Amino acid sequence: MFDAAWWASVSLAAGISAAAGFLLGRAGGRSVAPAKDLPLAASALFLKDLAARGVALDICQFVAEGEPVGDTLARCMPKTLEPDGLVCELLDSAASGVAGPGARILCFFAPQRVDGRKVNAFETVVASVDAVAEPPRMLLALPARLLTIARRRHARKRVNDQRFVRVRLWLAEPDVSPLHFPVAAPDIWINAYDEQHGEENAVTNISAGGLALEMRTGLVPGKLRHGSPVVLKCSLFQFREKQFKPYWYAGLVRGLSTVGGPGGTLTRIAVGFTHVGAPDDMAPQGIAWTEKKMNEIQGDSR
Repeated sequence: MFDAAWWASVSLAAGISAAAGFLLGRAGGRSVAPAKDLPLAASALFLKDLAARGVALDICQFVAEGEPVGDTLARCMPKTLEPDGLVCELLDSAASGVAGPGARILCFFAPQRVDGRKVNAFETVVASVDAVAEPPRMLLALPARLLTIARRRHARKRVNDQRFVRVRLWLAEPDVSPLHFPVAAPDIWINAYDEQHGEENAVTNISAGGLALEMRTGLVPGKLRHGSPVVLKCSLFQFREKQFKPYWYAGLVRGLSTVGGPGGTLTRIAVGFTHVGAPDDMAPQGIAWTEKKMNEIQGDSR
């Protein structure tokens, strides 16, 4: 019942008119299906095109066929294609140690159509990492084939109208933090009517498994890191009641990157939900938490 109410509000807030065509929490397959094998030269041309268009890559640990894809380890931007591989700039400077030389990884990109088939990933090996460079760089070996991999268990809804969504976020852990969340000042506040950068900070998309935010880089708390525990209050406008209704979640930062690459003025924060909360005056934090089962959560929300 809770998730059903959440998604009814999300559909309205996102400006989705065809709500009947969306099924909450529909479980997608997780099989790894290779696209048509491409000659090495064809793969090289494809990667060169990705770099030319600035298509960001999400780096995940390699998994066997049929196994679930884990969390995003790092995010990088392909820059140039060289004879020994694809040179990428890491968008999170703290991510240079997540996948060392020799690591077998999966790289995900925005879905592309190749030879009439949609692909969204390739398997490769980390050839080298230059953590001293600014920004840090990673060299990826040229892949032999492109893949189609279903990553998400929950479909995402893009938030088109920020007036109907508000988010408060605390850098805190459920059941551990001393904060009383209903009255505590948040570390991040997303509100379209906020006079300070309200027009720039935004909730970009929401799913039953997480959400993604974009905000001015200068407003991002310095302690926010990949893997940081967070607590969120997501308030969604109820058109029938003509008021905002709060939904409480706790989760982990699954992705942290600068929009537009190094030097960008906006930072993207992706959060995967781990707990559902309900107001409780008897609880020390003012919220009673229920852990979400792992099969209800899939990766991050991008």
